[in-house]
Amino acid sequence: MKRVIYLLLLLSMLAPCTVSGQKFKIADGAFILNDKPVQFICGEMHYPRIPCEYWRDRMQRAKAMGINTISTYVFWNYHERQPGVFNFEGQADLAKFIKIAHEEGLYVILRPGPYVCAEWDFGGYPFWLQNNREMVYRSNDDAFLAACERYINRLGEELSSLTVNNGGPIMMVQVENEYGSYGDDKVYLGKLRDMIRNAGFNVPLMTCDGGGQMKAGQVDGTLSTINGVVGEDIIKTVDKYHPGGPYFVAEFYPAWFDVWGKPHSKRDYKKPAEQLDWMLRHNISVSMYMFHGGTNFDYTNGANTAYGYAPQPTSYDYDAPLGEYGNITPKYLAFREVIQQSLPEGQSLPDVPAENPVISFPTITLTKTAPLSAAYGRRISSERPLTMEDVNQDFGYIHYETVIQTPVKGMLVLKELRDYAVVLINGKQVASLNRRHRQGKAQVDIQQVPARLEILVENVGRVNYGDDILNNRKGITEKVMLNGQELTGWVVTPLPLYNAPVSGFKWTNKPIEGQPAFYKGTFSLTKTGDCFIDTRGWGKGAVWVNGHSLGKFWEIGPQQTLYLPGPWLKKGKNEIVVFAMETTSQRTIQGLDKPILDQVGKDKNAPERIQRDNSRTPILDQGDCFFNGQLEKRAGGQRFMFDNTVTLRHLCFESLSSYDGKYSCLSEIVLIGQDGKPLTKDLWQVLYANTEQVGEGYADHLIDGNLGTYWHSQWQGAVEPFPHRVIIDLGEILTVKGIEIRQRNPNQAGCVQQFALYGRPQFFLFKNN
Repeated sequence: MKRVIYLLLLLSMLAPCTVSGQKFKIADGAFILNDKPVQFICGEMHYPRIPCEYWRDRMQRAKAMGINTISTYVFWNYHERQPGVFNFEGQADLAKFIKIAHEEGLYVILRPGPYVCAEWDFGGYPFWLQNNREMVYRSNDDAFLAACERYINRLGEELSSLTVNNGGPIMMVQVENEYGSYGDDKVYLGKLRDMIRNAGFNVPLMTCDGGGQMKAGQVDGTLSTINGVVGEDIIKTVDKYHPGGPYFVAEFYPAWFDVWGKPHSKRDYKKPAEQLDWMLRHNISVSMYMFHGGTNFDYTNGANTAYGYAPQPTSYDYDAPLGEYGNITPKYLAFREVIQQSLPEGQSLPDVPAENPVISFPTITLTKTAPLSAAYGRRISSERPLTMEDVNQDFGYIHYETVIQTPVKGMLVLKELRDYAVVLINGKQVASLNRRHRQGKAQVDIQQVPARLEILVENVGRVNYGDDILNNRKGITEKVMLNGQELTGWVVTPLPLYNAPVSGFKWTNKPIEGQPAFYKGTFSLTKTGDCFIDTRGWGKGAVWVNGHSLGKFWEIGPQQTLYLPGPWLKKGKNEIVVFAMETTSQRTIQGLDKPILDQVGKDKNAPERIQRDNSRTPILDQGDCFFNGQLEKRAGGQRFMFDNTVTLRHLCFESLSSYDGKYSCLSEIVLIGQDGKPLTKDLWQVLYANTEQVGEGYADHLIDGNLGTYWHSQWQGAVEPFPHRVIIDLGEILTVKGIEIRQRNPNQAGCVQQFALYGRPQFFLFKNN
């Protein structure tokens, strides 16, 4: 996720870089190339998100818009998917990507992290870091730094010969990424800086950080750059630290990324074009994030948790100037006009390349089927469920199976589900659970025994930003319980499904209903071109065409098509495979000549609102009151630690007064465990609220993990007098040491002042009103 970042230059720490006929340095508040000032007009685009057959095409389109520099992250987990095993071939051939930029007359800014954010799984970190439970990421941790050094050294072998000092196009290399928003460990940053230098990158190094975090994120020997700031604030901020520049906005945002289940992010081009024009006229270098977003092929999307778990979709269109499939947009043309006007008199930009051909194909029926078990390979017996990391798996799916020997009816609980699960009993789906809605339990009724209980779990995207990167294991990450009893004796099957799942499959024409399955068909073409697979009606799953992974689809949108690049097609017969994680009646599919990126669909897992019964009042015994406190009228979380630990299953939060004397309003509450860390809220459920504003201020918002929602006492109609109470079932007995409470907004009504906490291992008793 991108944050506002400010620019600080320490010119004395930046050595000039020379090469035969070339000299690049930073001096007198400017970037100097061959003794002449240069203004970087950068476009961010990422080599894994663009089919390698289109790398040159996208760069030519960048140059035609006026871009003179390509900026790209390097994704550690794309190159070292297993410890010590590196891949820099094919789609991962980063040296080729950079050489093409050089051939097209473009400079390069390299951003190798090792942490990159980028709405990419785990922020670019490889999954296997998590197998060292003692390792601390983004820190001066010996084991972590050793892994970083191996990666950086290998990167140097691939790319250091391509620096401007060695005759290549790489002008600068970035150390870490927005680190000041995370920590302030100068020793850690210094070691990363030295690793990059020692790996042979003999060019100026840079960092980027938020305005309030710049001091924490800068490190000696690097150039600090600014993200997200526009207008006079760029100059004002930079001049506080180094008057006169040079000024470099390393990330200028013409739009933003999407998340599953929300409308497509869109930003009109007029204001960004004005902002770009201002920067160019004031000699400010700028990099557009993104110039071209591309696609998260191969399940590489990340997720954010600032407002609840929010994974990104397959499309990384970003509403960028150059669209997902390299299409020219009005934003592209507006930016091109701005850049053209900034050129010296007599100079002009290259012509815009013709659009690549697009095609469609008519509806076909996928007649061949194969069950999920056709993809089974390695199967592992384990007493308890294993995570993807435990079985050495990064992306995809993981399958769990056990046997229930006696009839049972009750609650099935998946502790710490990450991220989406389909539950099957004797081969038929009975439930699905979605981390986006904090779902981890379902009612089951098992009468035919012995019964086969199966749970198929999808990694929907590892968190890529914030403290939650520390808890990024996937699958069932704790245990499975049925009516309070832990289930053991599991068979665990990794299902990464990177490549088209056809090798060794026994395809039949037999219909498959009520369970995950694969479907295959063919379509014929007389010509090739970019195409868009229409996945509407298929629910949730993944698609491959001619062995290429197009990524995942999900009916909740906003993306309803998957981009199929023209170079992956052929004249004549083409093969398509669809994996349906949840069965639907859909068996047909078609190819469109336009994408559908802004169509939010129905979310079948979204909880329905249940009207609460407020005809009774809880009996709150003073012996159950374990804390009284007072909140300040301010923003941010306010933490209260108890003198002694408290054991409870049910919690009552009681608002006794507020600063306006009338209403109560809070954004979120979090309980703190004995170790000082927040406790998970996966099993929490609001049982009672004596007042809540229907439609906007539901009490459930207190525990939804979303700082953008809130509980508000009723303000429409009758106003409930104090106290205002909410009772929460924590789902299990917990030992608690503290609580963190967050006001909604100190400038709005309902800021809570005095409050009390009650707790019981059993239910609270009630009396009729």
